[in-house]
Amino acid sequence: MTLSDPIRADQSAPYLPGLDGLRALSVLVVVAFHSGVIDGGWIGVDVFFGISGFLITGLMVAENQRNGRVALGAFWMRRIRRLVPALIVLLGLVAFLVHFNQVEVTARNIWGALTYSTNWVHIFGGTSYWDHFATPDPLRHLWSLAIEEQFYVVWPIVAWYVLKRHSSSTLGKVAVFGAGVSALVQVIGIHSGLSIDRVYQGTDTRAVAFLIGAAIATRGWPPKKLTLPSWLFPAFSLVVLVPAAIWLPGDRSWVFSGPLIVISLAGIAAVVYSTTQSNRLLSSPALRLIGRWSYGIYLFHWPLVVSHKFDNLNCVVRFLVVTAISIVLSGLSYRFIESPIRHRRLPRMSLLPVAAVAVAIVVVSLIVSTPTAPALDVEVTLAPRPTTVDSVADDLLQRVMVFGDSVPAVAADELQAEAKTLGVEIEVRADPGCVPSEDKQDQYGKPECVTFLQGTRARAQELDIDTAIIWWGGTGIGFVEHGTPHYFCEAEAQQLTRDRIRRLVAYFDGVATNIILVAPVPRLDQTAKDVEGTECEIVAYDDVAAELGIKVVHLRDDVCPSYPNDCDRIFRYDGLHYNGEPATQVAKIVLSALS
Repeated sequence: MTLSDPIRADQSAPYLPGLDGLRALSVLVVVAFHSGVIDGGWIGVDVFFGISGFLITGLMVAENQRNGRVALGAFWMRRIRRLVPALIVLLGLVAFLVHFNQVEVTARNIWGALTYSTNWVHIFGGTSYWDHFATPDPLRHLWSLAIEEQFYVVWPIVAWYVLKRHSSSTLGKVAVFGAGVSALVQVIGIHSGLSIDRVYQGTDTRAVAFLIGAAIATRGWPPKKLTLPSWLFPAFSLVVLVPAAIWLPGDRSWVFSGPLIVISLAGIAAVVYSTTQSNRLLSSPALRLIGRWSYGIYLFHWPLVVSHKFDNLNCVVRFLVVTAISIVLSGLSYRFIESPIRHRRLPRMSLLPVAAVAVAIVVVSLIVSTPTAPALDVEVTLAPRPTTVDSVADDLLQRVMVFGDSVPAVAADELQAEAKTLGVEIEVRADPGCVPSEDKQDQYGKPECVTFLQGTRARAQELDIDTAIIWWGGTGIGFVEHGTPHYFCEAEAQQLTRDRIRRLVAYFDGVATNIILVAPVPRLDQTAKDVEGTECEIVAYDDVAAELGIKVVHLRDDVCPSYPNDCDRIFRYDGLHYNGEPATQVAKIVLSALS
């Protein structure tokens, strides 16, 4: 996400303080979302997309009017000087955190960051943006920065070509046409089977805000005063963006069937208002300062959010701490690294050592990285039992299948180790990000989860398992059934939850002689309503277990013995998942139910 200040690239361009204020609010909303304070803060990215399209197009239109041409080489050099230094500082921060075992990073994602292709690395690598903490990648947030840089490569060429032959109004029509095509691809794509992650992170599907902002900028530069009532734009923005930032989930397919387009329009309305009307709030010194540093704040906040150092913090406290540290780091980076390079205030002799340091940081970050992503979707598997009489042993080991989502997936190695200790054969059939529903629209951007679920019974039969352990991590406040959201504690939702659990059990009817349920554990780092929702989900587990006469493991009793006052006896590094020694402890508890 480019939160830079490109309007100052040309000293003759006017300074628009309202835009800095809008940047500040947008980046704070994103940090609050990543910290778990609000559900819809991801929309801040769309506001920045609109700002970027608006600004760079306005500057190119102004340059063309002033000089009769657009200097593409100079434009791209300004982008490099503005964006790359802070990115190198980010890699240094990540390397530092890796050294102290606070985060893990893969070489693939470092190369994605350096080549501004993170979004496509995620898409083709099958990484789900919405399963933030199952594979906590400290560079995951660079997907939006990658989209912006790809836009900065392609759109200036289009603008240069059109402005060379036609007027700025023609460029505006091209931008509107492009925005329409992008919106169409977004809506058709989500309804034709593209995953939510593909639509959410695709450059082609997220160009709407950029291009609408670009179209608005072709009206003239500097921006003209509004002819419409001054209250209309902020009213539309507030009515749409405020509730969306607080409550709108980004991992539902219906969001991409129109609501995201409306959000893009509301973001553009905010951009237009901030540049054409005087506004004391958006132009306040504090917001202007945060806005000026917003690029660094965005870059540095996410590695801190996923750092193990802050795992035990309440989401609000985490937001405050991460925001404060990010502001300090970005201020230092802006003052001593970014500004001198951007404005060419470094002596020529200093360029060589600066370049050497940058190369060293990149090399060190690659050295401390792991070669591939954590293999969470690689199952701990078994081979089918022998079928010939001569090859069947007298005493066959008990065979167990652990069936679930990212929670058992993260603990797969520890489950396998504990099973070996017990003399048990185990397969961990778990897929991060999947939910127990065979309706594709209920999945978190992973329609392939339906195939995963439907193949479970055949796999259990193939392995001739004795015991099935059903272990899904829980979803907090509620869930989605056939595209409709439900709150766990509602009467109808309770029945639907019991039906879901029965369906999970049914995969193993007539296959496994023993079925064990593992109830979810409340997350005290989330809201009271989320905790209440998990409690209601646990009730549904107990009801089904009593109805079917099967065992249920209440991990909460061991993970949270002092619940509801505390929940830290067995550490969950992100409030949900267990790894290392905590995973070993939980594996012992779960597998002890076999006896």
